[in-house]
Amino acid sequence: IDGIELLFVSRFLHVLVCECVPLLDSGQIHSPQCPQLYPVNLQKQWEISVPDGFQINLTFTHVDIKSSITVRVLHDEKVLGKFCGNENSADGRHPGYQPILSPGSRLTLKIQLSDYNPDRNQNVGFSAQYQAIDIDECSAPEPEDGSGPLCSQICLNTLGSYRCACHHGYGLRSDQRTCMCKFGECRGRFSGASKISF
Repeated sequence: IDGIELLFVSRFLHVLVCECVPLLDSGQIHSPQCPQLYPVNLQKQWEISVPDGFQINLTFTHVDIKSSITVRVLHDEKVLGKFCGNENSADGRHPGYQPILSPGSRLTLKIQLSDYNPDRNQNVGFSAQYQAIDIDECSAPEPEDGSGPLCSQICLNTLGSYRCACHHGYGLRSDQRTCMCKFGECRGRFSGASKISF
């Protein structure tokens, strides 16, 4: 969904701006007014989504944020990164140029500015780029719920998904995951799982 949503926080009389980034394979995000000085008392949130079957690779290309201001990168409310400062500072509280990889197809980026004095601010904010990266479902560990591997014999990773296949003499059952012997010709044959990525 494209658009901007305004949520009013009555306790502090701040405006939280939520920008929904369109469903794209890649894009750029930057703090408001970047590379100019950022505005007073801003709280902004970006919701980044890529197609299902992909994860998000987020790389900050410029960071120049007052040390009392926090930028957080979240996936399902779990903090993947939290930083402030300048990319050239020695305090290490900035992401540098190391990418942040989300475990799924959605990511939230939040910036909260408070106790801001525009007369003393010389910071311009941040800029970042994101890219959709294919998830290799076939290389994922087996689920702990006891459901077994994705495919009983051969898992074929495809762009944004996967599909199952069977060894010669076996056919795929209607669940599209497990293989069964065709016409009784499989006695003593291998039936273990294999993984293939394209």
